[in-house]
Parts: sequence; C-alpha cells; structure tokens
Amino acid sequence: MFRPVRPILGVMAAQAHSIEQRQILGGIIGQAQQLGYDTAVFSNVFNPNVLDEKLLCENQIYELVLSDSISGLIIIVESFVNEILKQKIAELIKLKNMVPIILAGTYQKEFDQPGVLFINTDDRNDFIDITSHLIEVHGCTDIDMLTGHDHIEVSHQRADGYRQALRDHGIEVDESKIYFGDFWMNSGQELAQKYISGEVHMPQAVICGNDYMAYGILDEFARNGISVPDQIIVMGYEYINKRTMYTPLLTTYRRSRSALGRAAVRMLHNKLNAGTFGDFQPPGGSIVLGDSCPCGCCREQYLKELDALKFKINFEIWNLFSSLDQDLTNSRNLEEFTTTLGKHHWLVRDANNIFLCLNADWYDSELRNSDNVICRTIVPWENNDTFEINRLDFPAIFAKHNEPAVYYFAPLFFNDKYFGSAVIRYDTPDTYDDIFRNWIKTVCNSLEFLRMKNDIQYLSKCQNLSSQRDTLTGMYNDNGMEKAYRSATPRSGKELCLVMLKICLFDETVSEIESDRRINAVLDAAKAVGKFCGNHDISAMINPNTFVCLVQSTAEPDILADCLSSILLQHRKYTDSFGTDSFVCTSEKCGDDSYRDVLGRCSEKAEKLVLELSDRRLSNHYREMADMRNYIFTEPESTFDTHTLHERFSGSTGYFRSVYKQCFGSSFHKDCINARVAKAKYQLVTSTLSIMEISEKCGYLDSKYFLRQFNSSVGMTPVKYRSLLNG
Repeated sequence: MFRPVRPILGVMAAQAHSIEQRQILGGIIGQAQQLGYDTAVFSNVFNPNVLDEKLLCENQIYELVLSDSISGLIIIVESFVNEILKQKIAELIKLKNMVPIILAGTYQKEFDQPGVLFINTDDRNDFIDITSHLIEVHGCTDIDMLTGHDHIEVSHQRADGYRQALRDHGIEVDESKIYFGDFWMNSGQELAQKYISGEVHMPQAVICGNDYMAYGILDEFARNGISVPDQIIVMGYEYINKRTMYTPLLTTYRRSRSALGRAAVRMLHNKLNAGTFGDFQPPGGSIVLGDSCPCGCCREQYLKELDALKFKINFEIWNLFSSLDQDLTNSRNLEEFTTTLGKHHWLVRDANNIFLCLNADWYDSELRNSDNVICRTIVPWENNDTFEINRLDFPAIFAKHNEPAVYYFAPLFFNDKYFGSAVIRYDTPDTYDDIFRNWIKTVCNSLEFLRMKNDIQYLSKCQNLSSQRDTLTGMYNDNGMEKAYRSATPRSGKELCLVMLKICLFDETVSEIESDRRINAVLDAAKAVGKFCGNHDISAMINPNTFVCLVQSTAEPDILADCLSSILLQHRKYTDSFGTDSFVCTSEKCGDDSYRDVLGRCSEKAEKLVLELSDRRLSNHYREMADMRNYIFTEPESTFDTHTLHERFSGSTGYFRSVYKQCFGSSFHKDCINARVAKAKYQLVTSTLSIMEISEKCGYLDSKYFLRQFNSSVGMTPVKYRSLLNG
C-alpha cells in the first residue's frame, strides 16, 4: 500500500447528501483543506430509516474506513438511525480504536466506547436564544413548546432551554404547554388541529423542536385560514433549507453545524500533533428570519435560497430528461459503460473527478467481494487508463492530485450484490446533494444490467445470440469451433489436441424444476471446461451435452482427458445433480486432420465408454455403489478411514469390495486413491498452492506419502504434472 502523500481524515455519515450532514461536512472539509488534510467521506445513499434487506448491502461502504491510511475519524452520529446500521458502525469503531475518533452530534449510547469523544452544539442554549427572541423582540409571554420524542434526551434538552428562558424573564413555566411529538410533520399538524378546534388554547407563539414539525403547523394553518404571524407566531429549528416550499416563510434557527465540523477537525489535528484533543466550546447558532414572526424575512437570504432552489430544479430537470439511463443500458461492455458515464459527468454537480472502483469480480453472479478493485476515472479531461489497487489503498487515488480535496465514497450495488464504489472528488468544501441519488441509482441499475448481459445464466435465456455461439454458455457452438479449428496454429513445441466431454449421460429430466437443475449443472460443467482451457485454449459446446476443447499442449491426449475429468469431479453443482458416473472424456491429436475427422474419432471413443457405463449400470447394487462412489470423489479427504466407509454398506466387506469392482471396473481402494489424486490434479492445474498445501487439502498428513502415491498413480511427480499441464 502507498504511503499517504497527505494525511487523510475519514468521515462516516448516513445520507451525506442531506442538508444536515452537508452543513457539518462543509465545516469539516474546509478546515481539513486549510490544515493540509485530504478528507474521505463514507456514506450510504438510501433511506437509513427503512429496514429493507435489499438496501443493507450498501452499508458495506463503511468497511472502507478500516484503511490504515486514515489518520483520524469523525462520525456524524445523528445521521445513523437504523438500528442494524448502528450496530455495524459501533463494531467498526471498536476495530478502528487505534486512531483518534470524534463523534459529532447528539450523544448515542451505542457509540460510547473508550477513547472516543462526543462533541455537539448546545441544544439547550439554542432554545434559550429562540425563546428569548420571542420574549424580548416580540413581547410574547404565552408561548408553547413542541419538542420531539419523550424518550429521546435531545427532546428534553430543547425543552429545558425553553424553560430556562422563561425563568430568566420571570415567566412561570407551565408544563402543560410542553408537547412531545416525533420530529415529523404529522406532529405539527396534530397540534395545529387542536389549536383550530379549540381543544387547547392557541398561544401567542409556538416553538418547534425542528423545522419539519413547524412545516406541519404552517400547512395545517394555511389550509384552515389561520394567519401567521398575525394570530400566532411559529418558530422552527435546524434550518433544513426547505423554507421556500412553505408559506409563510419560516423563521427558524440555524445550528452552527459548520462550526461543529471545523472544531472536530481542529481537535483531531491537536490530538495527532500534540497528543490531546484540547478544549471544546459548543458553537452558538443564529436565528434565520422569515415571515412566520413579525421580523419579516431577510431579502438577501431569501434570494440566496431561491437561487439554490432554482439551481436544484434545473439539475433535476436535466437529470430527468438526460439519456444517461438509456445510453448506459445500451453499453455492451465496461469500456462503453465508462465512456458513456464520462459524457454525462456534468450531471454530478461541480465534481472535479469521478472514479469508478469496481471489485475485481464485480461481474460474477456469485460475488465474493475481492480485496482488489479495478479503478478508472470517467471524466474526459483525465487519463482514463484502468489501474488495480487494494480497496483500502486510498492514497493510490488521492496522490493523483496535488492539493487537499474531499473524496466521497458512495456504494455501487444491486440488491445483495456489492459491485464497489464511486469516488467523487471535490476541490471545494461543497458536497454532492440529493440530486446525486438519481445519478448513482442509474449507475447501479445499469451496472446490474451490464452484468446480466455478460452473466452466463442470463445468456441461457437469450435466443439466437450468434451464429457461432452457444446461447446457454456463450461459448463457441459447433460452427464457431470449426471455424476456430481451421485458423488454429500451435505454438512452438506443442501439438493441437481435441478434448471431448460428454455430460448428463442417462439424464432423466422431466419436470420444469429438474430442467432448471439441469441448466445449472450444465453451466457448472461449462465453468469446469473454462478452468481446463484457461486463457489460451478454445472451448465450445457443440450440442446440449457435449463440450469440446482445442488445446495446445505437450501432454498426451489421455492425460488431457483425465485432467478435464478431474476438474469436473470437483464441481459439486454438477456432480450433486448427475453424479460422478454421468460423463466421459476423450481426446485425440489433431495433426493435419480436419475438424470433422478428429471430432468423429473422439465421438467413437466416447460412445464406447458410454456403452461400458451403460452395461455397468445393470449390475446389482449399482445405485448404492454409485452413491458411495459419489461420496468418495466429492469428499476424498475422508477416505483414509475405510472402515467407516465400509459401514455405509449393509453387506460384508468382502462382498462390498466385489460388487464395487464389478460396478466400476476399479477396486474400492484404488478409487479412494483416484479421488484424492483427482483433487490434487485439480489444485495443481487451477491454483498456485504449494505441493504441501495441496497434500493437506487432499487429506494427507504426510506430504512424502502424498508424493509417492501421486507418482505411483500418475507416473510423474506433482511438479512435473503441473508443468506439463500449465506449460
């Protein structure tokens, strides 16, 4: 991993596009840039309140915080409301406890761990300011308070500020004038209805614990002809920047979240350089004047909000009428996909650079989320070459730019498939907003569509894919292989061999469920063929149960056929469905013969082997013995305990051995060895494991014994076998 060019501060937030998080982030980023830090922000995209399993996958984005390149961490704790996500973040805090951590926002017990520091604005003082404004500026003495949930501490802190201001001005506190809501608009609507109906006395003013509840009151008053502020003054809190959507324009209170973010960075900087966080003084906020109190709005502030709204509406329209989704859907490969994204980069407002960082196996239907990601910038003014890095190696991206900046890591996923992340770079303290969700959702959905187009299971549903391609596997069909055969030329010192694999012999598929099982088994066999051929040889599915491979090798045909058989034996989806006695494999040297001639010779040999299998299936106890054989070839490491294996058969040991050999033409003991050796061949050809590691995987406690048994069975050492088949 690269050493950081600049120190990196990590920030964890949920829905970083929302106004509350953007205010804190603006302060964090601006202060970090002044002090020479890069900022890495990790955030999900969708609604954290929704406990939808399809959305939980996106929360893997937070695991990136475990990068060793992060010097300090700030967590915007108020943004995490999903209980499952809270637990995940708490666990990550434990794992990240070697760096200084500051939790910005309201105290949450789930995150209270040794070494972390909570900082926040002072809700109590803020509500002293709001209440004092009503008393001192507007002469109000009859004031109600609508706060949040009764079980949340912050609700009581805000009510305490209201009480203190009343006492400071000599006004008696009436607890019946304090109402508990839920921080959402319906709470405001319900209180407004009580005022209108006369159920409760309408005061001179009502203070709301946040803007949403104030908007609920304003909406209900507007519908019922209650004049604000003539009949009642309404005050909000939080300043969520949606005032232009409601009438009259709300007077509210802006918490100094930006100052809170700046303080968090300064304290981390002190901790990293002086060993102590230093003192913290909660930053004070300010009233944002509107028309819901007699002060009236500040025209300059109102015009600023209107400009921001117009700007947002323009981007919403541009996103709505953009052809991005259709252009991405038409992309045939990742190259076209990223080029298309580059043409529409402007839809992500003010981004200086955008990196697409996809897991190395993102396209696999059975994602394993590898540690490496393949990255490339999509903006047209940067170098678009791909580069592969460890997913936690942020300096490999950050070092491409000379000045401190902020990098937002947003998840790319679809249902339970996590593809990687989009990394958006900004040079200013500005951040992406909620319009970004449209862009990222389109990218995620289009990535899944592209993956499906290239997914082998998706191809099974396509028709007429190509005159030279098999529609199920995407491999060459018979015509395609014949054409490839005619143009094939072996490399120096090697010969061309045709290897044939016939599968699903004695298939008894009748139902639709069994048909699906057969398709999955065939696809698994296709994967085995792909592993056998690697990147250099050519494979084809020439009919529904026959694969052929055109191989360049110095190995004899029989060794090649046996190798492919050994690989298929390790593919459980196939063997669990059809067994280890359901296929045959043959091979012939090509020489100067035509494709049809060599194919005919392979087919003749295969038919003879199939007839032999058919005859053996007539033997007594065949199915019972086949189950035993399936077991020893799928669990070869367990075959050293032959006594336990014999107990699986109801007859005597001698009779068992006799019946087994009659069914398969090989002794039980020999097949136990064959099964271990087949697994060893698979590992030798498809992995880079050492000989000792392979012997252990095959159940051998003594690697020297493994070497002797392999050499005796195959006629060569494992090292020579690997060299022969991989050379």
